[in-house]
Amino acid sequence: DDPVAIDDAMKLGYNWIKGPFELIDEIGVDYFVQRLEAHQMPVPAFLAEAAGSSFYRVNAGALQSRLIGKRWQTIKRAPGIIRFSEKRQTMKPRNSCAVASWYDLNGIALVEFHSKANALDADSMTILDDAIDQVEAQNLRGLIVHNDAQHFSCGVNLQVVRNFFRREDMDGLDAFLAHFQRVVQRMANVRFPVVAAPVGLSIGGGFEVVLHAKQVICHANSTMGLVESLVGVVPGGGGCKETLYRWIDLLECGDDITPACWKAFINLGYGKTATSPIIAKKQAMLRRNDHFIINRDRMLSEAINAIEHPSDQLAFDRPDLVMPGRPLFEEMCEWLAKSRDKGIFMPHDVNVGTEMARIVSGGDVDPGTLRSEQDFYDAERRSFLTLIATEATRIRIDSMLDAGSPVRN
Repeated sequence: DDPVAIDDAMKLGYNWIKGPFELIDEIGVDYFVQRLEAHQMPVPAFLAEAAGSSFYRVNAGALQSRLIGKRWQTIKRAPGIIRFSEKRQTMKPRNSCAVASWYDLNGIALVEFHSKANALDADSMTILDDAIDQVEAQNLRGLIVHNDAQHFSCGVNLQVVRNFFRREDMDGLDAFLAHFQRVVQRMANVRFPVVAAPVGLSIGGGFEVVLHAKQVICHANSTMGLVESLVGVVPGGGGCKETLYRWIDLLECGDDITPACWKAFINLGYGKTATSPIIAKKQAMLRRNDHFIINRDRMLSEAINAIEHPSDQLAFDRPDLVMPGRPLFEEMCEWLAKSRDKGIFMPHDVNVGTEMARIVSGGDVDPGTLRSEQDFYDAERRSFLTLIATEATRIRIDSMLDAGSPVRN
């Protein structure tokens, strides 16, 4: 007789995203009753009692659940338990579109992606950009990027990318990538606290958003990584740059960053993912101030606490790098060619790997050439556009969108 308890049991015990009563509300109580009757199945009294109404409602700013006897109870959670999927129902977004929204959560801006698989497009980044604007303009306490869905974000919407290349609109695609880069770079460099609180998958462009937060508080069951090589492109939103800088920090490289270049090259080229936060730290995907939470119901509370007590926020120090340049670039290209000859890589894997090598080594330049953070952003866009112009990459993207998996070519 308690929808909240039943829904919680199914979500916590069976990993459902929504409980049965939440699902009935979503499809409509009356429609569900009609379907039962059409199949000559009994309609439970509690369900019949909810006809014309719902099992959950917002009343006087509070979320309530139905009880037997047409009674309602206000949902109260234990201290430290905040589910944004519930909190959102009692709030109005400050700005919203079909794919993202941001809310004022007691003086903290919270950005939520809510497209299919939380795939990102220009509108997603515009909402994030606006939230940053308003935190600064209204002197809010900070920014949290979070959602209560199964996955944080499965990356940039590949359909958007396909639309650009089918129109042969390379200038438009470059502008899209530049906009994405500008927003995440801005997020990394603002003066106020920024926390990313991802759950489930954070891959591709979704992980690039996470990479630019000053602190990450993720769920223990998180998978993250930059998988763009699988569809024939390079990370174009600062992912290559961040991977290199983080390996430099983790390996404590001195003047010679060659070991970090190799680590970044391998991670990016193979599209490696970390299937837990512990592995992510070992793979330089998370920084020393990032941590994970076992109970996802406490993630938002932890993120709010991190904003209110920002001592663990880690600023982004991205100095110019002295690049190994041509000798390392040629060594990486030779390694790719040998791997292809051994049957490990397909021909287009070598093309993609060559662009990865060009970015992380500095490319065909003299050793000692300096590269700034902006140089890396620019290099990512150039390599992305180079690869998207190839038929092999377009075939991979078409296959991913149309068949659900990329081809090896």
